[in-house]
Amino acid sequence: MIIGDPWEQFRNFDDLGSAEVMCAWLLREEVPAKVVSRTLENGLESGSCVVVDSRLAHRARGVVAHLPPTDDTLQ
Repeated sequence: MIIGDPWEQFRNFDDLGSAEVMCAWLLREEVPAKVVSRTLENGLESGSCVVVDSRLAHRARGVVAHLPPTDDTLQ
């Protein structure tokens, strides 16, 4: 990412599906996020990265630090 860029790299994933799940979770928690593809020098896709709004990166870290409750704890 570029200095002053409103987006900050948050997590890297080897597959697009995992990145999309993380992005959806952050969006549900009202953290602006998006998925971007990482590419190698030869142009082949090498994975996906979730980026978050730089101003809310601390909130994103807090969201993933607290796992959602399990079914057992909700009963």
